[in-house]
Amino acid sequence: MDEAFIPFSALLAKIAAFEGEIYDKEEGVHSYINRFEIETPIEIDVYRDEDGKIQLGVVPPLYRVDTTIEPSYHNIRFSAEISET
Repeated sequence: MDEAFIPFSALLAKIAAFEGEIYDKEEGVHSYINRFEIETPIEIDVYRDEDGKIQLGVVPPLYRVDTTIEPSYHNIRFSAEISET
């Protein structure tokens, strides 16, 4: 995998690793987040890991590429929700 990319599973883990609570004592704001949805453009690197399994590496788009036809960009949308189990 290109060193600029991170494994997709690591991206998801980092995004979802919040405590679900936002608190700003100075502003008097206290909010709870129990669900979020993100849609973003990404560049994808498809590679095989040490075990031969296909994996995805992802990174925000590094630059725009002009082509003779409309450029194609990858978009990804995912959501996470806290559930009580």
